[in-house]
Amino acid sequence: KNGGSAYHSELSFQFERSGYFALDKATSGPENLVFNRVVTLRDTWGMDTKPKAQAQRNRGGGKKQQAKKGGGGGVVEDIRRVALRAATILEAGPHPEADSLLVCKVDCGDVTESGDPDEPRTVVAGLAGKIPIEDLVGKKIICATNLKPAKMRGIESTAMLLAASDGDDEKVELLSVPEAVPNGEIVSFEGKEASEPDAMMKSKGALKAWDRAKAGLKANASGEAIFQDGENMHRMMTSAGPVKTPSLVDADIQ
Repeated sequence: KNGGSAYHSELSFQFERSGYFALDKATSGPENLVFNRVVTLRDTWGMDTKPKAQAQRNRGGGKKQQAKKGGGGGVVEDIRRVALRAATILEAGPHPEADSLLVCKVDCGDVTESGDPDEPRTVVAGLAGKIPIEDLVGKKIICATNLKPAKMRGIESTAMLLAASDGDDEKVELLSVPEAVPNGEIVSFEGKEASEPDAMMKSKGALKAWDRAKAGLKANASGEAIFQDGENMHRMMTSAGPVKTPSLVDADIQ
């Protein structure tokens, strides 16, 4: 308009497929248009402007998955990742290839996909000569059931029995569970949120978590099974009361 002087405007834009262009101040008229490109469309179209969440570490076994979170949004504590379940020893006998081992059949409360009771687990334990076989059969105990199965002198063990012992392992006692507790019940720890066990603790990181958890398991001065977290002591609890040792006090549990 009115010659060429009206072409200069900081608000005059022309849209092109390759970007946005603005008229430069050097524009003097319709015969002398000067454009400056201010942004490239391909740099902005289709871009996700939302901040990306930081990838979380895999805390499980072989499959990649997000780290488990507790109710407060934090990572699940080591002890709460372990499936410590009430179970009953159905059978026990000597290992055919090792004098120090016993082979047990244990009802851990497992069920099939259809909901029917599953077969008892085979558990190999170093209890020969420490606990009479007749004292084992029918006893309700605590098992760690999500550890990686291990072959012990040719027999695969699919769980671990938790036992208390004195410093020299001269006396060993399996943990005792109230009879009213159903097999398969996962114990909790007083003052902590409910356990959120891994499906299987078999990665290096998961096995280290199990080692750290196991280091905190003890029997207190009253013979109650506890998890010691620094100066805090958390009793191992079932729906029918605390888990205890038959007689050992101030002992390690493993």
